Amino acid sequence: MRRRGLLAGAALLPAVARAQGFPQRPVRLIVPYGAGNVTDIAGRALAEALGSRWPQRVVVENMPGAGGTLGVAAAARAAPDGHVLVLSAMAALTVTPHLQPQLGYDPLADLAPIGLVAVTRGALAAFPGLRAGNLAELLAEARRAGPFFYYSAGSGTLPHLNMELLKAELGNPPLEHVPYRTSAAGLADLLAGRVQLTLDAASVTLPAILDGRLRALFWNGPQRNPRLPGVPTAAEVLPNLDLANPWLGLFAPRGTPAPVLAVLEAALAAALAMPGFGDRLGDALEPLGGGPEPLVRQLRQDHARFGALIARLGIKPD
Repeated sequence: MRRRGLLAGAALLPAVARAQGFPQRPVRLIVPYGAGNVTDIAGRALAEALGSRWPQRVVVENMPGAGGTLGVAAAARAAPDGHVLVLSAMAALTVTPHLQPQLGYDPLADLAPIGLVAVTRGALAAFPGLRAGNLAELLAEARRAGPFFYYSAGSGTLPHLNMELLKAELGNPPLEHVPYRTSAAGLADLLAGRVQLTLDAASVTLPAILDGRLRALFWNGPQRNPRLPGVPTAAEVLPNLDLANPWLGLFAPRGTPAPVLAVLEAALAAALAMPGFGDRLGDALEPLGGGPEPLVRQLRQDHARFGALIARLGIKPD
């Protein structure tokens, strides 16, 4: 046994030596969405923070398409040496695989988790013309005068799935889904009163909530939003409700050597702790962190629960 341990340690030495000089060339950070997307904003902030610590640049490569899955697939196929990373949104790993099984990657097996980077919050936003200043009044009004309609940017998107979780917790009141091609189109109809509700991300709805064009009935976060101090959290009004918050996670390809992953994990933790990093993310994102273990737990939990919800709802690809 001692000899076997020595041999294993000897085999690890070259990897450790390589990790000590990592990165040996510029690092590609794949962002599986277009420029200006919240993931792109986080990716550029992260690339700048990591690049400031390393002798090599970190280059953001936008690779949009298929709801983020093209970029994730490219990262999963890359050489496992730590020089190609991907900043993935949760949907491409926990929702889309249940709708499009032929993705070319297994989100639970083909990626090496490095850590959670950021999270997007949201609110249950209502058209102000509704006679509802809180969730209880909304429920009563929906049962009296419904159905009411809520928008999402498509069947199987996180706002759609979160609203279905909310409906189930409320006893399935008459709230009907209207899928749009984009959040912008749905928001336009919400502001005009053609639909009445959404659980879209704060990056979409918060400006209209702050200027009074929409009313927030609850905030989907662990604490109240300091910019909306009078709006309760979801847990305050529905303690048993567990809505998802879209997270961003940093991954390397499966098979990346453990010493290289350790370097990447330490670099990510240091980047997230840099003064001003959270400010670079703007109002739409909050920095997270915690290393690979919380990311693995969140990935597996969300993959399982959304797979079950999609099957229960009978959602099929558009």
